[in-house]
Amino acid sequence: MKHLFGGGDTNTKLRKSGPEVESAGMSLAHHKSAGVGNICTHASDGCIPTCVGEQGLASVWGSIKAARIEKTRMFYENRAEFRQWMRKDIKRLIRKAKKNGKKLAVRPNMFSDVYWERHGIIQEFPDVQFYDYTKHPGRIAARNILLPNYHVTFSRSEDNHVDVMRALRSNCNVSVVFADRGRPFVANRSHLQRLPKTWHGFKVVDGDVSDLRYEDPVGRRRGSVIGLRLKAHSLETRATAIASGFAVLTGR
Repeated sequence: MKHLFGGGDTNTKLRKSGPEVESAGMSLAHHKSAGVGNICTHASDGCIPTCVGEQGLASVWGSIKAARIEKTRMFYENRAEFRQWMRKDIKRLIRKAKKNGKKLAVRPNMFSDVYWERHGIIQEFPDVQFYDYTKHPGRIAARNILLPNYHVTFSRSEDNHVDVMRALRSNCNVSVVFADRGRPFVANRSHLQRLPKTWHGFKVVDGDVSDLRYEDPVGRRRGSVIGLRLKAHSLETRATAIASGFAVLTGR
């Protein structure tokens, strides 16, 4: 593995970052799939089997999973070296962004949920915009901005409704996965699903237009719901996400 971070040319989600942003993300093996540790300690029973880390090319090419597992094992088994690798790779990305005349945006948790604000690395690069999703309610207890350059969006699961409502009423944005009750949209048809205009009285913003969550609008007193369409590579995965309550069924 040459790099820890992949760019928009290797990830469909990151590709939606716009022409003025050089985006990059770090893909580790989700939950306990690396066979060591639990990198998503607040993962729910509904999100584990339907994680986007299992969708897309990762469901086809074993080499992608193997690379994520190797990186994750290094994170747990040689933390100091892993951090140094992160620093080196972020510096590479800074040079790349500068060369292309773009702003650098980095998402360190593509399929993981690590408290990166505790590792000191983000603080070392104040001119880089970092952003993530999290299911840790403590990370967004006060606001959804942990550090000046690190924006975190809370993520809904089927078992954290109380924390979701508390976050939205505290002016924090929350991502919610929706599944259209129309035709069984899966694989490359997932984007055809409709999003509701509101959810529990909160405005729904289309989160699939861009991956740059730090640019999402936030109300003065209330947060917004960042609507994400369910990404499922099979009818079975779609059914599991809906039955568990992880994905909110919408439409008629």
